[in-house]
Amino acid sequence: MKRPKYQLIKEELQDQILSDHYHVGDKFFTEAELINRFNVSSITIIRALKELEKEGFINRKQGIGSFIARTRKEKLVQFAYLDTLKNQSELVRVISLTKGNDPAYLKRLELHKTEYYYVLTRERTLNGRPYLYQLSYIPHDYLLSEDRDLSTYQSLYKRFFLDFTIQMANQTFRQETCLTTQMSQAVKDFLQLTDSAPCVLQTKITRSKSNQRVLEYAQVYKHWEFFSYELSSSDYQ
Repeated sequence: MKRPKYQLIKEELQDQILSDHYHVGDKFFTEAELINRFNVSSITIIRALKELEKEGFINRKQGIGSFIARTRKEKLVQFAYLDTLKNQSELVRVISLTKGNDPAYLKRLELHKTEYYYVLTRERTLNGRPYLYQLSYIPHDYLLSEDRDLSTYQSLYKRFFLDFTIQMANQTFRQETCLTTQMSQAVKDFLQLTDSAPCVLQTKITRSKSNQRVLEYAQVYKHWEFFSYELSSSDYQ
């Protein structure tokens, strides 16, 4: 079966983008240049460019041109943590809620040296097995009362919504994940780790979409037996 001309052009241009000749942000061929190069109609070229844009290779800006959106080095993938909580009973225990003003954390929260933050410490178990120790650092003006019963802070996301109408899951964030053997004795004791055993450390900064304030800096220590993830290309079926 004969393949459409626009598809052949799209694949040739895609191969050129993936050849490492381009970098993200580089200007791509204009429609006129491609029409002359392939000796086809503008309709064919526009369709080929739309396919490249649909797959995330270029960004088209009306009146300006097309620009490289990703190359092989920036190939889009789908990342997902595998669901270890499914069909398991999770119990959250709030250990403490304390004030702090360590300069290192003030800097992460983008607070002035005269300000302070709260540290919310929680432990989580699955079917009675310890699996997660979490430290949440929260700017002082995003916690209404430190005198509430600790159980009201089992879900910080729920607390943000009830107190500030902020949907934390919809805010911007950056998260890093690594293996570490550097942890406090409290973490090691709770996760029941030997001195040489590592755990998974996830650090996450969540920012408000509306004002760019840091809402939470979190350090999550997870037992390595409960950590797994998968990667797949965005076009994998």
